Amino acid sequence: MSDKFEGDYIEQHSTDIESLEMAFRFATTALPQEKKSGLAYTISMWSRPFVLAHRIPVFKRVWLYVAMMAVYAFAVDWIADRMITTHLFKEFGSVSSMGIILGLLLVFRTNSAYERWWEGRKLWGQLVNDSRNICLKIRALDTIAPSEKVRFGELIISFSYALKHHLRNTIPSRPLPGVGPVSDSEVRNVPLHVAAKIYDLLSQWRRDGHVDTIMSMQLDGHALQLMNIQGSCERIKNSPIAISYRAFMRQGIALNLLAMPWYLSQEFSIWWLLPLIMISTYFLIGIELIAEDVEDPFGYDGDDLPLDNICAGIKDTVSQILKVRDDRKFTRSMEMPRFDLLKSDGPLLNPRSSGTSMKAMEPGKKPDGK
Repeated sequence: MSDKFEGDYIEQHSTDIESLEMAFRFATTALPQEKKSGLAYTISMWSRPFVLAHRIPVFKRVWLYVAMMAVYAFAVDWIADRMITTHLFKEFGSVSSMGIILGLLLVFRTNSAYERWWEGRKLWGQLVNDSRNICLKIRALDTIAPSEKVRFGELIISFSYALKHHLRNTIPSRPLPGVGPVSDSEVRNVPLHVAAKIYDLLSQWRRDGHVDTIMSMQLDGHALQLMNIQGSCERIKNSPIAISYRAFMRQGIALNLLAMPWYLSQEFSIWWLLPLIMISTYFLIGIELIAEDVEDPFGYDGDDLPLDNICAGIKDTVSQILKVRDDRKFTRSMEMPRFDLLKSDGPLLNPRSSGTSMKAMEPGKKPDGK
């Protein structure tokens, strides 16, 4: 009898191994498609920045400077041919070496601005992780009622939306779920008000014996990170790059561009001068405008962080973990997905249209004083 049972077990075990092998075999065939290659794809990839240049965020601002410099270069060429001797330009050509120094300063300017942008992205990524971790630990506690878990999940979601509005100097367009209306004093710092409610709820669970000491310490660690993230984001927003440095950079760019047509007009004809001036203007002004956009990564510009989509991702994840109603509206308007213009694979982030918006409220309507 035991031999028969052992034989059945071995046969069943072998069947399970074969099933696992088949599963892994089919799993390998279901991997994502291989990365596209070939001459046609390479040409398409490198041509997209030029074909779709009008959709690049900074292009909408830099083209006006390019057009103005083209008119200025044409006027300089006309004046230089008729009114000024060429000896002046031979001496003036030595100024072109200053462009190397200006290029090094622009590199430092861009790196400093991008570092602020990337730090903001890491902070919001940390907010996503801490929101998931604390909600997973709350879900595992059987001593807490499901309704209380849902309320906690709403507070975590509301904190992300409150922080987004706080960094943009706006207020939510409707009362946040789990928070309710806020007073005039609380509206100055809505995420602080939401974090206080989270701490109050955790303290109540600890007093009622729903959470032991060890778990309470773990939950407090995640809740503490909410305020640390807000403080770090406020530091980025409220501490821009020094005004003197930004002014000096713009003075250098302006003087370099104004001087460039004078010494290039003696070396090139107008039909070569115009493209050179326009390309130089495009890159010098464009780099400065990009740095200006990304040094404050929490706004509405196309190069800013996609805070609306990040908040939508937190909402979807927390709703899945703690069974928060998916139809709860945390802001008005509809979500606008962001696309990578340099790729042909579709949107970068495409969360469900869950009430987020690229512009939930007009900026400056009711600032929080920061």
